[in-house]
Amino acid sequence: MNKYEIIFILDPTIEDSEVENKFNSLLEILKAQGAEILDSIDWGKRKLAYSIKKKDNGIYRVYRFNAKPMSITEIERRLRIDEQILRSLIVLYDPEAGLSKKTAESKR
Repeated sequence: MNKYEIIFILDPTIEDSEVENKFNSLLEILKAQGAEILDSIDWGKRKLAYSIKKKDNGIYRVYRFNAKPMSITEIERRLRIDEQILRSLIVLYDPEAGLSKKTAESKR
């Protein structure tokens, strides 16, 4: 299993009461594909760098999870179907990638 990070940007016109339900349904999509959720980071509502579907803001959330590489294709397919997701991006997650060279050397 590999470590991944997924970033969601939801449509800002979603009711506040529905936002948490939407994120829970996104978690269910991940779990249905055998993903093990490691971390969840809520970035809240932010201004987008450019308009997406005529929207200037979006609701951001980041999940870090373990999953088999074969399941990523199905997760991406299911996310593209949802019209309330403005964008999503799945990348391999390396917790040590952001460390400076000195810090990484001292960990060895």
